[in-house]
Parts: sequence; C-alpha cells; structure tokens
Amino acid sequence: MMEQTPLKDQQAHANWRELHSNEFNEKFAYDGPLGAEYTPQATTFRLWAPTATWVELMLGEDGAELIDMTRGERGVWEARVEDDCSASVYRYRLTFPGGHTNVTFDPWGRGSTPNSKASVVIDPVAATEPCERMPQFRAADAVFYEAHVRDLTIGRENGIERKGKFLGLTEPSTRTAAGNPSGLDYLTSLGVTHVQLLPIYDFGSVDEEGDLSWGAQYNWGYDPMNYFVPEGSYTVDTGTPYARIRQLKATVDRLHASGLRVVMDVVFNHVYDAGTNPLEMTVPGYFFRLNEDGSWADATACGNETASEQPMMRRLIVDAVTYWAREFALDGFRFDLMGIHDVETMNAVRAALDEIDPSIIVIGEGWPMGNHPDGVIPADYDHADLMPGISHFNDSFRDAMKGSPFEEGSRGFASGSADDAGAIFDGVCGSRGRYPFQAPVESVIYNEAHDDYTLFDKLALTFPEASEDEVIRRCELATTVQLLGEGIAFLHAGQEFGRTKGGLRNSYASPDSVNEFDYDRAAKFAGFGELVRGLLKLRAESPWLRLGDFAAIDEAYELGEATGSRISYTVRAGGQEARIFINAAEEPWETGLGEEYRAVVANSRTGVGAEAEGTAQVAPLSVTVAVKHA
Repeated sequence: MMEQTPLKDQQAHANWRELHSNEFNEKFAYDGPLGAEYTPQATTFRLWAPTATWVELMLGEDGAELIDMTRGERGVWEARVEDDCSASVYRYRLTFPGGHTNVTFDPWGRGSTPNSKASVVIDPVAATEPCERMPQFRAADAVFYEAHVRDLTIGRENGIERKGKFLGLTEPSTRTAAGNPSGLDYLTSLGVTHVQLLPIYDFGSVDEEGDLSWGAQYNWGYDPMNYFVPEGSYTVDTGTPYARIRQLKATVDRLHASGLRVVMDVVFNHVYDAGTNPLEMTVPGYFFRLNEDGSWADATACGNETASEQPMMRRLIVDAVTYWAREFALDGFRFDLMGIHDVETMNAVRAALDEIDPSIIVIGEGWPMGNHPDGVIPADYDHADLMPGISHFNDSFRDAMKGSPFEEGSRGFASGSADDAGAIFDGVCGSRGRYPFQAPVESVIYNEAHDDYTLFDKLALTFPEASEDEVIRRCELATTVQLLGEGIAFLHAGQEFGRTKGGLRNSYASPDSVNEFDYDRAAKFAGFGELVRGLLKLRAESPWLRLGDFAAIDEAYELGEATGSRISYTVRAGGQEARIFINAAEEPWETGLGEEYRAVVANSRTGVGAEAEGTAQVAPLSVTVAVKHA
C-alpha cells in the first residue's frame, strides 16, 4: 500500500487564500449528503475533497481493498459498495497535485475504531432508535450542573460498578463506602434541571486501548477527533463501534427518565492536532485560519483555530449539533471558546436547532478572541444583540463576586472588595448594563466552572489564614446570590459542598486523585448542599426569580443599598414582594424589617424555610430573603 506523504504545513497551505476566497466557496460549497450512507443492500461513501486529483476508498482493517471513487459536482467523491457493510472499517486515500498523498478517516463518519484509526460504517437500526426528546422547556427555568463523566463515576469507593463509563451514570441506589449517595441518586437529589457533560464526543488525549482504571490516565477531553462519534474511553467494550452509540443513548435515556436534561459541551474552535485531522487531510488549508505565511493561526492557544466563516466548516458545525440533537435528543449545547466562531455560524446553529426543538438551550464562552477575517463578526458577548437565543457566560458577575481568576490577588464582593456591589446587582438583574443582551436568559450567571480555580480554592487562596468554615461561608454567600439572579443559573459539580482541587488552577490532565468527585465531602458539608437545594426549590417556586425579560425586571427590581459589603434590593412581581439582604461583612446587619415579613432563605446554619416572623438581623457572610405576607 502506498505510504502517506504529507507536505509541511506552509507548503501545503501555499494556496490558502484561494481556498478562503468567495470564488472558491461559491464554486465548491456543497449541501448534499456526506459520510457513509448505509442500507443493508449497499453503502454509498461520499467525501468532499475538491482539491484532490484522485481519491480511493480503503476498505478493511488493513485497507487492502481499494476502490476508486468518482468525482462529482462541487468536488464530492463517491463510491457505492454493493454489500452489507455494517461495521465495515474504512479510510480514504487522497492524492493531490504534485503527487503527495494523505490517508485519513471520514470527517463526517458516524463510527470509529479505537483511537480514531479508521471510520466504521454504522447501520442506524443496529445503533438503536434515537433517544426520545424531553418536553419543551423554558430557558429562564434552567439550572445547569457542569460535570465530567469520569469524575462522577471513577472513585474507588463510590459504589459505582462501571467506573469511568457512560453507564456508570445509569446505576441507581449507589452509595459510597461511608454510606453516602453517589452517581445518579446524588445528581437527581440536587434539584438542577440540566446536566452539562464535558466533552463526550471522540477526543484524542486519552488512549482508548490503554489502561483506563483509577489513576491511569485522565483528560477533560477538549481535544476533538471525531465530531459525530461518542468517546470510546467512556464505553464498556471500547473496541465495539456500536457500543459507543448504544451506551451513550442508554445514558441519555436514563437521565431523561430521572428528570434530568442533558447538555453536550462542544469544541469546534480547534482540533486535537490540525496537521493530522481529517479536515486538514481532506482539504489542506481550507478548514482552519492561517497566518500570512501559511502557518496555523492560534487564538485558542491549542495549536490551531477553525475557520467557521468557511461555508463547509460552518456546515460541519451545524451538521454535528443537529445530529446529536436528533439522534441523542440532547437538550442543550455549550460552545467552548464561542468567540472564535462568527455570528452567522451561531445563528445558523440556532436556526437549525429551532427546527428540532426551539427549547434546546445554547450557551457559550463569548470571550472576545480569534483571528477573524475582515468583515466577519465574532460570536462574542459584545455582539450578543446580533445572536438572539444564544446565551453567554457572565464573567462580569463572576469577577465581581470572587475576583478575576487571572490575577492571584484579585478580590470580589465575597472576598472583601468594597468596589463590586453595583456590579453584583447588575449581574442579578441580567447584566444588561455590561453586555448587549436582549433578554436576561442570555446571561449565564455563574461563580465557577471546570477551568480555573474552584470557588473554594480561589477564596482559600485569597484568605490563607482563614478557617475552612469561613471559606465555606463565603462560598455559600456567593452561591446564594448567584442562585437568586436572573438568567440561566450554572453550577460546577461540587460547588454545593466547596469542591477543592488542592489549589490547582486547571486540572485538565491531572490524576483522578485531584479530579474525582468526592461524594463524602458532600456529606461533610451537607448544610451547604441543603442550602443549594432549598434555593433551587425557591427558584422553581418563585416566578419573581425568573422574570424572563428586561421590561419586567425594570418594573420589579428596586435597589436599596449597594455600598461596600452590603446590598439590599426589593422585588415586586406576581403579587409577591421580597426583600433581599446580602451581607458580605463579618458583622451582623440590622435590617429593621417588621413582622409582616418572614425569612425564607438565610444560610446553611439557620436553614432554608420559614425562619421566624420578622427578620431583624442578617448574619455575617450571609444572605436573607424576606417575603412579605400576602
């Protein structure tokens, strides 16, 4: 078999300006079927490769069966195999001007061998029926819980049998060795509406054929390989192509049956290794942004950045999210580094998902970044007004609450800063004063996520002499204010018990000893967890916490005090009146409220619920919500 002879990046990209031109895209952009289209009688293979001079289909594990493909319109190569090709392994060999060749798997392939060595033909029937969609959902009611499949299931004493696997999340009634709930039972106890899973597509940073036991290897998974294939390391029987699909579907179905919607973390802004990725191997220089000399642009700091403004890259993104939404009935998508993408692409994603279910939620990291060509509008939060129905992480609220994660000594409202009270109230009201959001649900209100320090670790570093109890109280304060805010509420797994990674800022490749979910710590700080559960119950039962539009917020919210370490405000809506007192000081706060009010939220020491008639005092590092009698 002819060996692959790829060219160096700059040499392969010598004509990249032509490939990124309007003329090229008008001539070759294609909207017909791609990938391997299966029937029991025959499978049709289609590959978009307009710059190739010759393409061969390589069938079999060793690729020994070579089938010449026929070039059709718009640079699409096609071959039809008259046979039942279910589970057949295949690759493509492409020849380019000058005679160099690339061998690659299918960028639109639905199945894969371990470690993305080749694509696999998938029979949709054998892959089981698509998952059933959940009922439509109002975004203003959403509470996201961001978690990692392996973190939740890998612990040696968590009582889960299928450790590190999708199916570990389907096991009921699991308990730790200490008798505490774990896995599915723990998730369903929280009161969240959506479980957002860190990447569950096929990624390249874990050896699927290697040791996958506790402590052996770990990665968050922000290293895309196959955009249409579930990750093999999360699968029992990793080497069985259909197992990936069936087991992920079973997991989604089980979470749905338990009342939890499922959100997929998607990473289209870069790939694991651009030089060997099938996008680059099929059309060198087309799918990625490049510097003037033909080298990779790298605003992602991951070695490359994709060019979403290119019609076929945009198509791949839309095709992938709609595939996952239809086949796996996913309820939302979280776009990693969304600011790398462009407004037109994100609007195309929103429109395509609306045709499936308009209540599918799309959130993203709208940080301003990326080497966008002239005339391309970045999909960042500064352009939120151009992307209705797309929500953005609210870093203004995050930084105002705990300090910037990028400055070691930075402080926020929960850590003693006297300058952030106004920004906190702005965040509670949807941050329209900071971003051009068209609705409060376009704000994802959060304090921590998988990357950067956990809230506990950030505050512990800020107060190195503080007791663990004080740090937890500050975490409770920050989390309470967050969950009283308008927008989509977002919790990082373990935030409800002060999750710690030992002060490590980013644990993307750290061992399980750092990353595993500590269900016994949840029991240690059970009061914090009960506070969060009570807040989520209050949020679900109180329409005034989920008003949904800025006109209603303007009418309902009235700021009282917002100075130094104290914030108070009143909300009047739906026939209710609530007064909120946020005390970040280390001394009590006398409120002067009369007996016509009752406290419904205080803190993990005093509990959630009707505390007493009248609410005269707010404890240090605490929040009180007082509701007026009807």
